[in-house]
Formats: sequence, C-alpha cells, structure tokens
Amino acid sequence: MVSLADVFTESERTNWLKVWLAIDIAKSGLEQFVENEAKTLHGNIYNAILPSGAVACIGCLTANLLKCPSPGLCNKRGAHSPCTSMHDTPLKQPRPCPANVCTKVLVEIQNQHKFSNPSWKNTLANHWATCPWQIAKAYLPPDGYTEKSSVQDTDLNGIISFMMNCKHFNNKFSFPIASGKTQPPCLLTKARELCRTARHSSTCKVTDTDLQDIFMTLTSLLTDTLCLAHDVAAREAVRKLAQLQTDVLKLTTEEIVNLLEAAQDKLQKVENITETAIDEIRIYIENCRKDLSAHTDTFKLELSEHTGKCKKELDGHFQKSTESNYYHFCEDFRRRLKALYNETSSHGPLSNLRQSIDKHITDIYGTPKLHRIQIDQDGKRLQKERVLTYKEIFNLADNSNRRIYLQGEPGSGKSTFSAMLVHDWSHGNEVSSAYHSETTAFDDVLTIQKFKFLFLITLRDARRQTDVTEMIKKQLIDTTFSEDERADVYRRFVQIMNTEICLVIREGLDEWIPPDGSKLTEPSMAEIQTNICTILTTSRPWKLSDELIKNLQIESLLQIDGISDPYTFSENIIRCIIDQTKDIVETAHNFELFVEDRELESLSSSPMLYTLVICTWVNSIERDETFKGSPSCALYTTLLESLCKNANSVTGYFNDLNPPPVRCFSGTSYIQPNIKHLNKLADIACKFLFSSERESSIVFNDITLSNYFSPDEFEVFKAFALNAGILTNRKDKSQTGSANSFVHKTVQELLAAYHIACNPYVIDGIISMYLERPSTSYLDISQVFIFLCGMNISAANKLSTLLDQYDVTHYHFENWNPSDPCVFQSIIQSGIREAAASNQDGIQLKLSQFHIDDSNIRDLNDIWSTNKFNTKVLYVKIYPSDFSSSSTRGEPRSNFEFDLSSCPKLKALCLSGSDIWLTDTASPATTQFPVRIVLNRTDSAPCADPSIVLSSIEYINLEEVTCSSTCLRSLFSTLLTLDHEVRCELHSWNIKSCGGGSDIRTSANITTGLNNKLNVQCLWNDSPGLWESILGLNINSLSLSGQFGGWTVNHVEAFSKSLASLTQLETLCISLYEDSPGLLESLRGLNIKSLSLEFVGLILNHGESFSQSLTSLTQLDTLSISVYEDSPSLWEAVHGLKIKSLKLSDEFGGLRVSHLESLSQSLSSLTQLEKLTIHVYKYIDIQLPQSLRYLTIYCNELHQSELRNLLNKMYVCTQPIESRLEFGCESNLEFGCTSFVHIKHSTLEKYTDIQQELEQLKNVNVKRFRIYDRRPGSDTWSVRDIGVVDDDDNDDDSVYYKKYNYFLCKMDPVITNRISMRLQIMPASVS
Repeated sequence: MVSLADVFTESERTNWLKVWLAIDIAKSGLEQFVENEAKTLHGNIYNAILPSGAVACIGCLTANLLKCPSPGLCNKRGAHSPCTSMHDTPLKQPRPCPANVCTKVLVEIQNQHKFSNPSWKNTLANHWATCPWQIAKAYLPPDGYTEKSSVQDTDLNGIISFMMNCKHFNNKFSFPIASGKTQPPCLLTKARELCRTARHSSTCKVTDTDLQDIFMTLTSLLTDTLCLAHDVAAREAVRKLAQLQTDVLKLTTEEIVNLLEAAQDKLQKVENITETAIDEIRIYIENCRKDLSAHTDTFKLELSEHTGKCKKELDGHFQKSTESNYYHFCEDFRRRLKALYNETSSHGPLSNLRQSIDKHITDIYGTPKLHRIQIDQDGKRLQKERVLTYKEIFNLADNSNRRIYLQGEPGSGKSTFSAMLVHDWSHGNEVSSAYHSETTAFDDVLTIQKFKFLFLITLRDARRQTDVTEMIKKQLIDTTFSEDERADVYRRFVQIMNTEICLVIREGLDEWIPPDGSKLTEPSMAEIQTNICTILTTSRPWKLSDELIKNLQIESLLQIDGISDPYTFSENIIRCIIDQTKDIVETAHNFELFVEDRELESLSSSPMLYTLVICTWVNSIERDETFKGSPSCALYTTLLESLCKNANSVTGYFNDLNPPPVRCFSGTSYIQPNIKHLNKLADIACKFLFSSERESSIVFNDITLSNYFSPDEFEVFKAFALNAGILTNRKDKSQTGSANSFVHKTVQELLAAYHIACNPYVIDGIISMYLERPSTSYLDISQVFIFLCGMNISAANKLSTLLDQYDVTHYHFENWNPSDPCVFQSIIQSGIREAAASNQDGIQLKLSQFHIDDSNIRDLNDIWSTNKFNTKVLYVKIYPSDFSSSSTRGEPRSNFEFDLSSCPKLKALCLSGSDIWLTDTASPATTQFPVRIVLNRTDSAPCADPSIVLSSIEYINLEEVTCSSTCLRSLFSTLLTLDHEVRCELHSWNIKSCGGGSDIRTSANITTGLNNKLNVQCLWNDSPGLWESILGLNINSLSLSGQFGGWTVNHVEAFSKSLASLTQLETLCISLYEDSPGLLESLRGLNIKSLSLEFVGLILNHGESFSQSLTSLTQLDTLSISVYEDSPSLWEAVHGLKIKSLKLSDEFGGLRVSHLESLSQSLSSLTQLEKLTIHVYKYIDIQLPQSLRYLTIYCNELHQSELRNLLNKMYVCTQPIESRLEFGCESNLEFGCTSFVHIKHSTLEKYTDIQQELEQLKNVNVKRFRIYDRRPGSDTWSVRDIGVVDDDDNDDDSVYYKKYNYFLCKMDPVITNRISMRLQIMPASVS
C-alpha cells in the first residue's frame, strides 16, 4: 500500500491530491442514488404521456424534435442558408414524431428543467425510451458530456448539475436547491464550487482549512436526512471520506497511479500551472511503475495486507451480524404490524346500523375536510388554509412540527382518517387502489412510507396508563409477539424509538382517563425522541380547549370538519348497500335531492351521521316509506331502534294509551318492546358517564356492570346489550374478565340524555356533584345537553342554568377578549337548533355571555329576552355583507332587536358593524339598520334625560356603529351616576345630530368615574353629535384631549353650546393643538372653579381673547397652564385674577421663562393667591405674592446660591408659608474611579450646609431634607440621606403626584443627584 503523503513534498499539495480522491469517493456515493432517481424521472415522464397500451418511439433524433434555427445549437446565418451543425443532414431535419410521443417527452424534459434550457446537444432522443441516463444528460452542462453514456462515466460536476437543474430533486433534500446564497445553504452549490476551485488550482495547493471545509460539505451532502442518509452507497462513501480525512484510507499502487494520471491530464489543461507539481507527479508515477515491476515484493505486501484485512473482517463479523440481526428484526416487526393493522384497522363497519357488516376502508372512506388552525400569541385560534396532502401534515424536514393534534366533533371522521392513514402506511406500494385513483387529496403515500414504523394506540383502551411506550407494548407488541419473544422485543423497541423515524397515533385523547391523583392532561412521552418521532393525537375540541393543555405543547393543530365531497361519499356508501343492478348514479342523485330538500347538508360534517342518513334513506325507499325525524335525536333514535332490532325483532308501538317517554321515540317499531332494557341501559349510561370513578366512565368490566343487576338479570341484560350491539365486549389483558363499552361514546351520551329527560331530578344529584369536582369540565357533557334539548326542553333549561354558572365562574372578565371563541355559547346554539328541529316549546336556555354574528343571530335572538336580566357580556358584530349574502340566496332580510333596558348585570357591551343602530327608544327597525340595540324602551323627548339601567357596566366598545346624539347622551347620563369607573372605546362611530347633517366618523376613548367625571381621550374628528351628547349633563369634571395629547375642535359652535349647558361643571381640563378665538370664547362665563389648559407645542397667539375668557370666570379658584413657550400676552391674561391656586409648567421638562419681568408683575397682582406650583427648567428670580401660603417648585437644576436666594424670599413673607422644593443638584461633574459620574462632595456639602443653617433657625421647621442618587442613564433613584423626615410621601393639595412623576421623568439625564425639601417658615415677628 502507498500513501498520498509520499507524492508531494509540500503538505498543501498533498491536500490538493486528497481533494481529487474525495471527489471520486463522493461521486461513488451519489451514483446509485442519482441513477435510481433518473429511472424514476424516466418512468414519471413516460407514465404521464403514454396512454394505456401505447408504445414508446425509438426512431426520432434529437434534431428532428427541435426547430431550426434553435438558439445556441444551430449556426444558421440566414433564412435560406443551410444549418451546418444540428440540422446538417436530411435525416436531421425538423419533423413531428410519428407516434406523437417524443415531442411530448421533449416538452416534459423542458418542463422539468429549472431554467427551461436543457442541454439538447448532450442527449440522444432515439435512446430516450430505453436509457434513462439520456434524459438525465439534458440537465448536464452543455459541453463535455456528449459521449457520457451512464452515471458512472459522468463526473461529480455533471451529477451535481443534474440534481440542481432538474425539478425532480426539489423534494429530495432537506435544504433548498439554489445557485445563490440561501439559508440554510445549498450543499450542492457549495460542493460544486469548492471542488471546482480546488481542481482548477494553478498552484496545486489546498490549505488545511479549505480541505476540512470540503470534507465537511461532502459529508453533509451524503448524510442529508431526507434521502441520502438511508442510501447504502452514500453511507460507504461517508466512511471512506472519514478514513481519508484521518489518513487511514489505504490505496493500492494501481489506484494511486490512476489517480495521479487523471490529475496530470487535468493539470496540463490548466494555464499558468506550476511545473514543479507536474514534475513531482511524473517522478512519482515512474517510481510507482518501478515498484510494480518488483511484482514479488508487491505480491507479498498485498498478501500481508489481505491477511490483515481478513483479520479485520473476522473481528468485525460480530458487529455486522448484530446490525444484520437488527435490520431483519425491524423488517419482521414491520411485517407483523402491517398484518395486525390489516386484521384490525383495514376494515370497518359500514355504519352503526350494522356493526357486523364490514367494508374495506377504501370503500367507505371519504376525503376529509381538514383545515390548519393557527394559534396566535394571545391564544386566539383562527382557521387557515385547507390541508390536502400528508406532506402538509407531516413536514419531516421541520423539527418544530412533531406534535400534531387533530380535533373534531363526535363522528366527524377522526378515527376513520387514522385508519386510512394506517392503511396507506401498510399498503403504500399499492398505488392503484380505487380510492386514490379517484382523488388527488392525500395521495402522496410516499410521505407516510418515510416513517419506518407506525404505532396506532387507542387511548380508551389505556385506562390508568400514563406512558405511551407502555401502551405500545401492551396494545401492539404483546399482541404480535409470543411471551417468550417479548423481552428481546422490548429491548429492541427502545432502540427503534431512539434511532428510527416513527409515527405514533394517539387516538381519542378525550376518552383517556389518567390515574387517580394524577395531574397529567395527556399520556407522557418522556421516553420518545421527539426530534425524530412524530406524535399525532386525535381528540374532541373541548379537550384541547382545556387550560391545562398549553398552546406551546401544540406545535400543529388541525381540525376535521367531516368530508369534503359529500356526493362522492354518498355514492360510495350507496354502492356498498344497494343491489348492483340498480343505477348507482341515479340513486345518489335522488339522495342528494333529498338532502337538499330536508336541509341536511350540514350533516356532512359528521360522516357517521351522514352514513346513518344514507342507510336509513335507502331502507326507507326500499320499503317505499318516507324518512322522518330531526337531524340529531331522531337520527340516533333510528340507530338505537336498528340496534334493538338486532336483539329482538318483535314490533311494538307507542300510542295514546302508552305514550312515548320522549317525543323522538314516537313512530318507532322496535323500541317499545325493549323499553325496559333501554331504560336500564340509560340509567347505567348516565351513572357511568357521571361517575366519580373516571376510569370506568367509558370502559368498565363485568364486575362494575353487575353492581346494577341481580345475578339473573345480569346475564339476560348483558346478552341483550351485546346482541343488539349497544355494548361491545373485548378481552382485557391487564386484568381478569372482559372490558365493556358502549358501541360509541355518542350512543352512551344519547342514552344518558334520555335518562335525564325521564328523570330531571338527577340534574341536582349526580350531575351537580360531577361538575363540582375540579378534575372535570362542564364542557365535557355538551353532547348530552344537546340531546336533552331535543327530548325534554324543560330539563335542558334547568341544566343550562347549572352549566352557565360554571361558564361564568370559568370566565375571567379582566382577561376578556371579544374575539375569543365562546365554546359554551356554541353548545347552547346547537341545543337551540336541536330543540327547534324536535318541535320543543318553551326554549329558555340560560346564557350569560352572548357573542353574536350573522351565523347565530337568529338562534340567539330567540333566547335573548329570557336571558337579558342575567347577561354579563353582549358582543354583536354585524356588517352589511353578512346580511346581503342571505339576500342573494333569496332569504328575506331580517330585523333583530336587543333590549338593554333590563340588563342590570351587563359588564361588557361590544358592538361592531355599520348595520347596527344604537338607540335609546323602541323606534321601528329599518332596512338600513337591521340590528337595533335599545337602551330604553320608554319614549323620551329629544335631548331629555331618559332613565336606563346598566348598573354593572364596566366596558363599552363601539366600532362603526351608528347612534343618535340623544342616545349617547342617555348612555353618558347613566354612566355618570354609577359608583364605579366605566371605560368606553369608540372607533369610527357615527353620531346622528339632532340638527341632521352629513355623517362624521368619530373616535375616542371615554372614561366615566366617580363624582360625575367624564374623561375624553384620543379624540379624533369631533362632531356636532358628540357635543350634543353631553348637552346639559350633570358633569362635575370634564377632561378633553386628542390622539397625541392635543386636540383641535372642528365644531366650535356646538362645543360652546354644550359647554355652556354644563351648569354643574366645576373642573375643566383641555389639551389643545391650537388656541382659536372661538374655542377660547367658549370658556367665557362658565361657573367652573378649576381650569387646566395644555397648549401642546403651541405659543399663545390670541392673548386678548384668552384674557377676556379668564376674566369672565368669576368662580375660578384654580388655574393650571402648560405652554410650550411663554409670552407677555400669556402673563397679561393672568394679571389680576382672583384665583387662589396657580400651576405653571410645560411639556418638555420644565417651563423656560423668557419674559420674567412680565411674569413677576402678574404674580404680584394675584392678591388672593395662596398656592403656587411652578415646574421650571432653570431657577427664576420672582417676587412671591404676600398672600402665598403654599409654594411648590420643581426645577431641573438649582444651584446652592439660587436656593439661598429663594429661601431669603420666603423668610421675608409676612405670613406662614409651607413649601415643597424638588430640584436637581448643581451639575459640577467629575469621573470617579468607578467610572460613574457624580457630584463633587464639596459641592453637595454646600446643600447640607444650608440644611444645617435652616435647622438652627427658630422660625423654620425642616420637615424633610432628602438626597437621592442615581447612576448615569438610569431612571431609578435611591435614597442617600433621609435626613429630617416627619411626614410620608403622600402629597397634599399643592402637589399633584402625576406632576411629581412627570418631573422625575423629564429631568435631565446628566443630573445624578437631587434633593427633596419640605419647609414650614413662620414670619420672623411671629417666631
């Protein structure tokens, strides 16, 4: 053996030679995979174009199929000049294929080319039919591959080009195939570029880093998880690459000579090649040939090598034997699983009418209607796109899609879909099945075949079991292997779950019962490698709405809503049950007419019920009878009657002397003779379903069942139930005896509802106790409730009251979202429809939370009047398109009214839609507004005060709703009288003015609170109707602001009129974008005591008007002004006012005073001013009024000299004065050793000196002197020195806590120390 390191004297050139060998090894690993795919592509093309029985053509040349001239192929210079390349002979002239085959093949080849530009020069059309590689050559580079007749003759560059240019390979790799940079990267592109660079190197050198990159790229390509990781040749190539990378790969002299000669040939074609490299290769080849002449020594060496190889083979024999045994075990296990599934899952009953009549799953299967459900971050679930392929369900390339949940209502087809999935896995190669030949949905059975194993477990048979692997052992392994084999199978099963790609189907999560005391919401999957194992779980929706099952556990949620093509499904079922001499198509058409006539289309969402209807209809037409009954109770009564007939065919009837216990039993023939048995079954069904022993609620043994009978009765009863098919009986491996269950949980629920209908007292008994247990869900009994609505509406009304109590308890108003699905309401809606279809009178079902839209408004409007007194949430969403769709179907346009006059418990009112009219009186409905929300049914005069009662309302949301100003005024009038705050969000709502006018869409957030407060924020686009709505209201405090703080009034006259009518108004706060004269004039003459004006980003421009308005406010006591920049006119407007409190600030960190003298003069003129609050950026030297008693100053930065100046002004006051000073310390900064900026200690000490001086004065009481620190850039302050404190942090009337926080928020970030002071200064004469 020889070593590559012996060829060159430089290691980087040895690396270059390794690249050559690595490329050959990688090519050998790809050859078989690419050849197989080329054959598959060849077969797909010919299967697509050849009709049945047609023969392929072998007589056309490539030139015959291409027009002349063809760009890039023909060198034809003019229209009449001859072509001397592609079409250079008479036999190569363009013509159509005589068999009309080759032209289609050419089109298919071009369609499969990613760039629609095949290399036609490479390929021979006359060999297309017999040689798949001739088709593959069309995807190779255009030059250098004409003579390559097989994949073995083609180099790695050509093989990679085939895979990159042919669309057939798009789903063969886990990464996207692209020539540019992608994420994740395309390994094909990267491998091709690295190898090209290395092989065409003029220096014949490759660095160690580049070499490792090449090894990593080639290895990653050959181990791609989608296909190549399972290819034998690719695995062998990976092994050789690893040996080459670690210099343990052994080469014969002949192998290395061939490698060097190939490299030498390539180098001679490269320009600027280093002659040293060629010489070294030439010398090494000559030496190798000399070595070959010494054949004896070579033979001995090879013999020695062979001996060593044999020894290694013997040493590895045991390992290979183990691997072989594991492989054969897996194949045997798969075979046994498929045999088991073929016996237990490939057939199913045609319908519940005849459980014993089995049909193959493909005969009774209908394509399911599957949708993906998107779970948003807020928990909202939205139905998204249809799912039509297995690949869309099982995206094996996405590790985040391993936990899949399929939800569906009872009978919607969950179990049948699981059975079909198992069938497709077991019979994936039988693609000619009747089912898949008629539909393209879920025909990608190869996706299922990628799962090495499929384990189907039924959770109803896994009582008290918590681990999925244990369930697989009990239900599958123990069934398919003998007791002697199981120990070894268990051990290998663990290896399978850790290494193989598996699919586990957990069927019926809602029927699984955990052990007592367990808090598990689903069986544990702790021993399953979820990165390679996919879990599909089926369940009813109520189970997945359980809060204990977190949304993060659900990586993919699907919903099954029955069958997508009811007609084809019904045709298949009819084909299974009628005489084959009859016309199947005509019979199916007649059934379709029957379904349309009886409006039973919705039953297609339940294939079980739909099949029941088909079978019942077929039986009725064969007996020349008319099908009767409601969609649910009557249908299941028909099922129940058919089951009774199986055990006892004696007929009997209910009549006037012997009336039926429930209405749906009337007209039956086989129930009356078996009524005693059914009554007993109903009693048992109810007690088991609501049993405290949850593990026996669905599946129960003979011992448990016998508790309800005497020994003689038990055998008779059980024989009847089993013969009828109402109960099923199976061997229970975990314990002695048998496991019993009702044939379907829905049958058990029907019988339980029947028992409750006949014995309503059980609602207060076992049902009430059942609901009190924390481990149960009130939503679990939804189907029982729906059946009860069709049997005994009085009992259903009573049960709905109990269920509604639990729904209200479960509901958290503070987290309420109007778009959240209301599961309980959907149950009530189903109950209403069931009761109406069953001709039940007195429907008064209880519902406290109404979510109304066009799909349910008719049902819920019927029960609104009996529920409005206890209603807590009303959400109505109606838009014109919702009703116009019904009009286009010929349905009359309906009008609906919801009266709120008797809703004392209503907490949330949400109205959305331009078809909604909110009114305060019982005015007649109009076609423009088909939905009316009435606040008060008593008539009231315009702009009067009607009395309405919404005493518990906390939240109102109106979106695109229309109402009158009088209606809104009535609403506000009520809200102002409540003892709690109410939040109103009004979006683009149209307020009709009493004076008419065009529609104006207004938005605002309005809050009403205690003491008759009305706060209007985010006001946008005010309207006359809005101002009319507050006309004359008993408002004590009114606050108005816009979307971004400020607000522009568009309707001054209406605003002024309403403002003047507020005779009780004492406090007015307005945030403005402009100071229009009209707006300022609207303030004149008001009797308000407090006025706050914030001019957002404005300078006061109309000072005279402002001054006149302020002067006219004779009752004004408190004035607060926030302005962007002061002006003389602003201070002149304040001059001489009789106010007692004044607050001055701005919105950007403190008022910057430019007209100090004018301000001082105005302050001096305020002879009655007692409280002054100023927020300034820098200290201002003002003269304090002698009447002042309370002074509050917020200052961004106050020097110690300025502080002394301010204190001196307070010393000379002639009456006691209390002050609060909040200020930043002088920013004399330095950098300390800890890199934190801080005040020099000498500067800070000057402030503490002032404190000490104050404490020495007899007429000064220092209540607080507190120093705060913070780090630069931080908003968090910490107390350095509490100092003198005899009060807490509660602010008195002179300081608003909001202003204090605002001051801290706006403080210059460079300030790292601040001081809080509170002083009480007595006049010197008093002290």
